[in-house]
Amino acid sequence: MEIPKKEHKIGNTTVIVHSPLVTMDLEERKQWFRDEWEKGNPVLKEIAEAVHDCYKV
Repeated sequence: MEIPKKEHKIGNTTVIVHSPLVTMDLEERKQWFRDEWEKGNPVLKEIAEAVHDCYKV
């Protein structure tokens, strides 16, 4: 089974996201994140921590 992907152009950079999330609408993605957060998804928690660390002064 092939994982869905979506390509984004940002300036001279091409970013390709390989994830089932790219086929979901906004509400489906929000629900997926809520469900995964409640399950304690360790990757999601690490990403949130990394983002939070970027805003520390």
